[in-house]
Amino acid sequence: MSPIRWGRAALLAPVLLSGCSVMQGFWSGEPQRVTGLLERTTDGFVLRECGSERVMTLTESQMLDGIYQLASQPGQIAIFTDLTGEIDRHGRLHPEQVLRMQSHGRGCSDDSANSAQWVALGYQPAWQIWLSPAGLVRSDGNLTYPARSVVIEQLPDGALNAATPPDHQVELWLYPQACQDPVTGDYFHLRATLTVNGEQQRGCGYQGAIIAP
Repeated sequence: MSPIRWGRAALLAPVLLSGCSVMQGFWSGEPQRVTGLLERTTDGFVLRECGSERVMTLTESQMLDGIYQLASQPGQIAIFTDLTGEIDRHGRLHPEQVLRMQSHGRGCSDDSANSAQWVALGYQPAWQIWLSPAGLVRSDGNLTYPARSVVIEQLPDGALNAATPPDHQVELWLYPQACQDPVTGDYFHLRATLTVNGEQQRGCGYQGAIIAP
């Protein structure tokens, strides 16, 4: 049996593919996904791309400016940002959606998006979930548990449910709503709720890079 099984609700709202895997309604067109250090200059924003020497100028965006003001710390000059957008023929990046903007974490060294379809996390208490073709992997800050088979259902409103069969001992909900972590101030484009053995914890989440079926 495959570690991930899509439930009946997934047939009602199939995952759309646009460059990389996306949840329904999260992207339109064919934007590129770019990660890097976002810096505010006197002329606007620039992005120093992770793993590259490329520095991209970003076109003016009220959405990006608002999230930067929300997530950045006083006096901070650069913040890790994972976003989608279109790059024009002049090399300028037109932001479309910010997936995450983080002052905390490993920044460009964080490769969790590369090995997952979805990632969810919380800081108080600390926990993290990775959903990938291998199944659901959970960490509680002290231990990382082996991957478990999971049934995934996506609802017409874009919400996604992942639960371990048959007892739903571990259940994750992802909602297409902006989320700011109350501990770190970091921004994510998904709101998350994790239930383990009946105990509910809240957090945030973001889209991974692996294409979902």
